[in-house]
Amino acid sequence: MVPGLRQFTDRTGEGAGVPVLDTENGEELKHVEPGVAIVIANRSPEAPGTLYISSRKVVWLSDVDREKGYAVDFLALSLHAVSRDPDAFPSPCIYAQVSYSVFYL
Repeated sequence: MVPGLRQFTDRTGEGAGVPVLDTENGEELKHVEPGVAIVIANRSPEAPGTLYISSRKVVWLSDVDREKGYAVDFLALSLHAVSRDPDAFPSPCIYAQVSYSVFYL
């Protein structure tokens, strides 16, 4: 696993569900983006899922496997940018560097 990126499968609700947030300590859901594939380092892309941005972290949850998901706290994000360079990655993506490791959303 990439340092700073952790497996995250805490969900609530039916179907694919939504991430469980720490609402007691003020964490709020800020944005939801469906149909997002994730590529971690040099691995093959995961099946599309949903990207959730809260007031504390970024969470990606698989839409097909409730046991597959990842989260990264904002403090572990050292760099992020939009990339449309096909030499870097075949499709437009958000490039993110997490604790000195790289993954694409």
